[in-house]
Amino acid sequence: MVFRGFCVGIGEFLTFAAVVLCVFANIGQLTNNIVTRNIRYVSVDTSGLGDALSRSGRSVSNLYASSASSPVGQGNGLKQDYQWGLYSYCAGQESGSQRACSERSFGFEFVPVEAILADAPQDARQPIRELLPEGTFSNSKYLGDYSKPAMYLIFIGSCLAALAWISGLVSHRFAFLGAAFLSLLSALTLGVGAALLTAIYVKAKDSINNAQYGIVLNYGNALWLTWAAFVAVALSIVPYIISCCTGRSDDY
Repeated sequence: MVFRGFCVGIGEFLTFAAVVLCVFANIGQLTNNIVTRNIRYVSVDTSGLGDALSRSGRSVSNLYASSASSPVGQGNGLKQDYQWGLYSYCAGQESGSQRACSERSFGFEFVPVEAILADAPQDARQPIRELLPEGTFSNSKYLGDYSKPAMYLIFIGSCLAALAWISGLVSHRFAFLGAAFLSLLSALTLGVGAALLTAIYVKAKDSINNAQYGIVLNYGNALWLTWAAFVAVALSIVPYIISCCTGRSDDY
């Protein structure tokens, strides 16, 4: 009984840790408060794009927005930094409060070029298209096709982790078995979702992180939070199974 209690405690701790990590990963860029604005899956720094356009002979006036907090997607000018969460993106200051966010939606896609062009003045859009390379970063269909299912998987994995934690609170063999099964499903969905995002971010970064384009893609902390949640919930499977197998014969 003592050993089973220890295993249950380990399983509960790991699934609770996974839930907390998932919560933080999910709330990134949802609002402009000090917590959510500093959580992101990926960020795109466009501060060098103006100079890159000038060097290529495509100089554009008034490329950047006069106010970092002006609405996004309305052609008001580029922002210095764009940051993506699971359900929306925000643009403006990298960590300050002077920024604006897009509308939130379930199944939000990571399409950075579309966000940049939507902010760019009308006369700057064609020069930007001509400057950017024909790689993964500019392939909005490819990025959207993979980032959308990744978002769904991470959301589902987060919910499954919460259910696993709740199931583990019930002192019953079948509840522990259910917690182990839910943890397994959570680990699979979180792992696949995080792997999809990591893959497209790596490919997008490799295709654009060149001084001649003036754009830099950086991985965000929410990506590592998701991977950490995957590890935590995967590790919880074993103690839950042990808890199920070490109960008394009359504990049903």
